[in-house]
Amino acid sequence: MKATKITFILPKNSKSIKHTLADLLILVFSVFLLISCETDDGINDLETNTPVFNLDLFEQNIINYVNAGNNTPVGWSYTISSNGNLARSNAYGKARTVVDGALDFTLNKEINVASISKFYTAIGVMQLLEANDLTIEDKIAEWLPSSWVQGPGVSDLSFKDLLTHRSGLESTNNNFNTTLGYQGLAVCIRTGVVNSNNFRYLNVNFALFRVLIPSLWSAVSNNAIDIENDANTQFMYLLYMQENIFDKLSLPLVGCVPEDESISTLYYNVNAPNNNTTGRFYGSWNHIAGGGGYFMTPIEMAKVIAFYEHTEILVTEDQRDIMKLHRIGMDRADPNDEIHGNYYGKNGSIGTSDDPAVSKGVLTQMVMFPINGIDCVVVMNTQGVTLNNNANLRQMIYDAYNDAWE
Repeated sequence: MKATKITFILPKNSKSIKHTLADLLILVFSVFLLISCETDDGINDLETNTPVFNLDLFEQNIINYVNAGNNTPVGWSYTISSNGNLARSNAYGKARTVVDGALDFTLNKEINVASISKFYTAIGVMQLLEANDLTIEDKIAEWLPSSWVQGPGVSDLSFKDLLTHRSGLESTNNNFNTTLGYQGLAVCIRTGVVNSNNFRYLNVNFALFRVLIPSLWSAVSNNAIDIENDANTQFMYLLYMQENIFDKLSLPLVGCVPEDESISTLYYNVNAPNNNTTGRFYGSWNHIAGGGGYFMTPIEMAKVIAFYEHTEILVTEDQRDIMKLHRIGMDRADPNDEIHGNYYGKNGSIGTSDDPAVSKGVLTQMVMFPINGIDCVVVMNTQGVTLNNNANLRQMIYDAYNDAWE
């Protein structure tokens, strides 16, 4: 312990010297104790039982949990951002295997993000509802093409019903060209609300916004937009999304058309038999967009999340709160696993068949962990992957995050 020099100044009144010296001795002893405590190695260091998040461990957990099984992805990548800044990222494996031309998967390689597209569509909807002085509780009927026959219950359908998958519409999550094309949407509206308004995940709910977004945009723009024409609704939906979401983030030419087939990411199944190891090519999704089909790089996906969650460039704080409250464009809540505050994410999956053992496709997931400003994206061009504890991709990320608190 360093010696500490203390200078005493005695009072001029000699009658009080005796008492003053006693007081000063007490003071000196107190200072000595204080200095001793501050300089004693570790005696005053207190530890807390409050868990602390370990970013490095979160990253390592993701890597370990993806590679936990025997069936690992052909190609995959992850990004982890902290308070809107990219903190960790990497890519592994192949976008195309040797039999398809051997192309590495990288952080700047486009992949079909699948149903994460719904999150982007929801952002556009929230923007246009506010621009039209509407809320999610308002009805969709007047914004549909006038030529579409509206079946039972359609007049009562709200934007919220579509955005939260509680529309009660009749559709399936396959045969996309039939069910999600313009005529398929018209048939769905003509059939009307024939099911309960309980949660039922349907791609058609968000595919309808390929028509509704141009309709809403027309009301607040200088140009009337013809929503009676399929090609026109496709073009105007994609144009609105580009100008009002991706351009704001300096992400040019984000769309639902892949790179040229000769260099495009292909999609696999690790369980495919040896005579069926070539990858699957996904073509244009323009005609069925809204609920899926954007082709983006992992870095671009991470950028959208960062600006959505940590700025008001895409949505206001109030709009973001509404989206989170109702899980608009997001996965439903999972209280058993959301143990460090609420987790908000969106998954995506596309397969070539209903048989998961051989279905070639893509798996994607984005998650926001607001309690400590962590955002995460994981994508893989492979189905049939065995993750840690046989979890799905979202559960695996939740586990990796929860296990990173020490």
